[in-house]
Amino acid sequence: MARQKPEDTPQDARAKSKDEFESLDRDFGVKAEVEGLDDDPILPHRKRMLFLACACILGNELCERLAYYGLQTNMGLYLKKVIGYPADQASQLLQVWKATVYLTPLIGAYLADAVMGRFWVILVFSIIYFFGMLGITLVNVIPAIKPIKGGPEPPAGIGATKGVFWAFMYLTALGSGGIKPCVSSFGGDQFKESSARERKWRSSFFNWFYFVINIGSLVASTVVVGVQENKGYGIGFGIPTIFFAVAIVAFIIGALFKLYTCLPAEGSPFTRIWRVLKGAFANRKQALPQPNELYEPPAGSLAFEMAHTNRMRALDKAAIKSDAEKPVSRTEVEETKAFLGIMPLFLCICIYQMAYDPIFTLLPYPGDVMDRRMGNSQIPASSISFANTFGVLFTVVFYDLVVVPLTNKIGRPISMTFRIGLGFFVLILALISAALIEMSRYKLVRQIGLVDTFLAAGPDADPLDPKFTQPMSIWVQFVPYFLVGVSEVFTNIGTMELFYTQVSEGMRSLGTSFYLLTVAVGTYLASALNIIVASASPVDLWVADNPLFGHYDWYFWLNAGILAVGLGIYILVARTYTEKPVINVDKDPFNRETKVHSELANVSRVWPSINSSSRMSELRQRSKASMISSRGSAMSGAPGHLHGSDAKHGGMPVTGAGQFSRDVRDLDQV
Repeated sequence: MARQKPEDTPQDARAKSKDEFESLDRDFGVKAEVEGLDDDPILPHRKRMLFLACACILGNELCERLAYYGLQTNMGLYLKKVIGYPADQASQLLQVWKATVYLTPLIGAYLADAVMGRFWVILVFSIIYFFGMLGITLVNVIPAIKPIKGGPEPPAGIGATKGVFWAFMYLTALGSGGIKPCVSSFGGDQFKESSARERKWRSSFFNWFYFVINIGSLVASTVVVGVQENKGYGIGFGIPTIFFAVAIVAFIIGALFKLYTCLPAEGSPFTRIWRVLKGAFANRKQALPQPNELYEPPAGSLAFEMAHTNRMRALDKAAIKSDAEKPVSRTEVEETKAFLGIMPLFLCICIYQMAYDPIFTLLPYPGDVMDRRMGNSQIPASSISFANTFGVLFTVVFYDLVVVPLTNKIGRPISMTFRIGLGFFVLILALISAALIEMSRYKLVRQIGLVDTFLAAGPDADPLDPKFTQPMSIWVQFVPYFLVGVSEVFTNIGTMELFYTQVSEGMRSLGTSFYLLTVAVGTYLASALNIIVASASPVDLWVADNPLFGHYDWYFWLNAGILAVGLGIYILVARTYTEKPVINVDKDPFNRETKVHSELANVSRVWPSINSSSRMSELRQRSKASMISSRGSAMSGAPGHLHGSDAKHGGMPVTGAGQFSRDVRDLDQV
């Protein structure tokens, strides 16, 4: 860019900036994005396109979650009352299916990162998901295999019904595996790493992403469950199937209008991790290298770069410069460090997911025999779980619109790891409230002699008979469901953002899949705990088929105790965790303020989130001085920092006094 003339007005400077931005993009094929420029009012088209892209992505997620919760919310009672499984077996089968739903994202993550890219994985697996939903609907419509609640076996036999039903259930689990790790990451991909404002928008996107998830859950737990109970499961499963078909169409329309930023597959992250581990082992006897002794390809040859860190120094040996045909790079080492660094947090969060499961798996059983009146009608036991969605929606809005601005304003932002730990604590409160409710329920049925009345009715007595309804309102379950919703906003959203932002760009689908893997591992652990408890008390079952008996309260106390221990371990792990610095070359070709963000991230302890104010002030002053120096050179006509071959073509940094002042002002808000 030519040296700015003194008589140029700010509007002239901004117009020139925009012209040269477009010229670089057109002539050199480089997306010349500059910190702050994309936030400028002269580019309103960017904001509109971003809004429409996110709307299509969130719409797809809304309908997918409506489909999932339309299956999962009432599935325990469906398996028990319609297909005829005992309560403990129905609970275990549901837990294994749910765990598989959250395990298959490893497949989708690999395909997205290594082979197909996120867009195509979402589209292909959405179609697979749709056919699974369609099959489950047909099982409950076709007379030959349709199970009948309290009626005779279907003509083809209940065995055939179960086989076909579970085949389609696991087809939905496979389809879900391609969607879950990619949709949130695909949404995050739409935001520019080089823009301070868009980084804030991205964080807000994850909050609203979870908000949309729970809108789907709310509709499923109220409308869909009500239809299933009152109109039949054929229609009840058909509604989310139709909505999901609409979601696929909307997602395709977004692609036809070229709304999306679609990043290419970067190659298998597992291969890169293996190369680093193998290289470090091969060079294990060599001395630790200095940062300048590590191999790094020429500038511009990588899609992203990562600054060197001093953690896990033994892995640096993998990147010692050598004559190998494909040497391991410093960035490959650093992305491996970043990925391995979240593993201790991963293990702790699995404990949270294990304790989370019983609220939704077990509470519907006692709820089914409680007083379910709402006015002159009866609500399905599973519908009270709408309180969970209400807790999520309330907390997301309050957190995003009140807590975050307030904590940022006073200079005490809440870190991701603190947010996750807070969710642990709230879930403990939810489990304690569920245990206290069950203690009160058991005490009440003993006081009114309901157990004796049931036993006197004979072995054929039905616990669901209205005369055995327990005189405790199901609305008391609102409290544990609501508290679980609050805990989800802190732990699940915090984990989702942590596992997206704390790994490299080439591992983000994998990082998201590992967030989902915490749910899978936690659910498998919950199923294992269920089996262990049932085996340890075969006569006096804790999770009894008839909620008049058993010890549901003991089960909730057990999970609360395990989670309390898990919280203690998590705090110890989180206090030692440090954020990683990432430089995205292709998204920030001018490398503006990369050093600033990297240095701040490198010294920032995530737990607690409040760093030494003097240290932060020092970094800001040093960063400002560096920026003033570099901008001064640029303003006087010195060449700027362009990656790759841009400098050969006479490229100059897009800058100006107005842009410089905005950059310094934005830096004060870091």
